Amino acid sequence: GTAHVKYSNQHNLNTSLARSNWDTIMLASTAWRQLSAIPTKHPLAFGVGISTFKTMFSDAVVQKVVEQKEELDWKRNLAFGAFGCFYLGGVQYALYVPFFGRLFPNAASFAAKSLRDKLRDVKGIAALNAQVFLDQCVHHPLMYFPVFYMTRELVMHSDSPDMKGALLSYKENMKEDLLALWK
Repeated sequence: GTAHVKYSNQHNLNTSLARSNWDTIMLASTAWRQLSAIPTKHPLAFGVGISTFKTMFSDAVVQKVVEQKEELDWKRNLAFGAFGCFYLGGVQYALYVPFFGRLFPNAASFAAKSLRDKLRDVKGIAALNAQVFLDQCVHHPLMYFPVFYMTRELVMHSDSPDMKGALLSYKENMKEDLLALWK
């Protein structure tokens, strides 16, 4: 009697908990599958969102941990967020995905090769070197850094931005900025 009722109640509770755990696992699995599909279904929106979050978060960490500031400089953080959103998320997506994709149509197949096959692919290595050259010696000095300095100026001094001063600041820092790309 009583032992059977206890066993039956315990069995029902265990079955109910197992079903509840299984439902939770299935719900989490479905949610993960939907979330992990976002980069593929909406690559530009995903890149913009990640770039905005990443640059704002990184600046907040630098301000609080490295510079040990009591209060976050929200204007500066917004400058990084704006740059992350518009330039890193938008402009660089357009540069690296459609533009580089057209200039270097075999890049994806080269990237998928084993190291041994890559080392034998002279054309693939030449294309890789061309991509690095365009990125580091054309894109960064002529687009990335000037836009970064001007974005920072616009956000930090929105009442009266000095674009010429921003570009002069870049000119003063150019050597250090460009060398930092290779560190």
